[in-house]
Amino acid sequence: MGQFFGGFYCWLFEDFFGLDLANYLWGQATEQQQTNMFVAIGLTMFGISLAIMLIYYYAINHPKLCSLWGWLLFLGINMIINFFVGWQWVLSHLYEGKMVYEDAQHQIIPLPIDEWNCIAFGVTNALLSIIVFTAFTYMFKWKSTNCWVAPENTFRK
Repeated sequence: MGQFFGGFYCWLFEDFFGLDLANYLWGQATEQQQTNMFVAIGLTMFGISLAIMLIYYYAINHPKLCSLWGWLLFLGINMIINFFVGWQWVLSHLYEGKMVYEDAQHQIIPLPIDEWNCIAFGVTNALLSIIVFTAFTYMFKWKSTNCWVAPENTFRK
């Protein structure tokens, strides 16, 4: 599962949020942090995207929101939440001093990761949530009573 989520994040965006942050999230950059954080972040992003999609199609399910604009509104909410989750997740590790390594002389050296790398990771999380939200839309929308035509058939009204 770690390979799936790590590949999902790093395939197009590794250069965007930085190789050092990618190695840290893979669990390869420090001895203190050796778990693959892509799994937890990816599962959280999938869960948020699924929850917001289910809220749109099944909890709210209102005819006035059965439009491209209604669907885009919920896609935007999904992106904003996932941006903040991804950004704050890695930023908390940066501020807690976890992104460090010990050299041969046993000196603690911080990894070359800064706040901008964390923001870029948040943007990556938001962009990938678009793909996941859209995939969940086409997998689960068919049972909705009012919004099952959104987003593609809303132009035919």
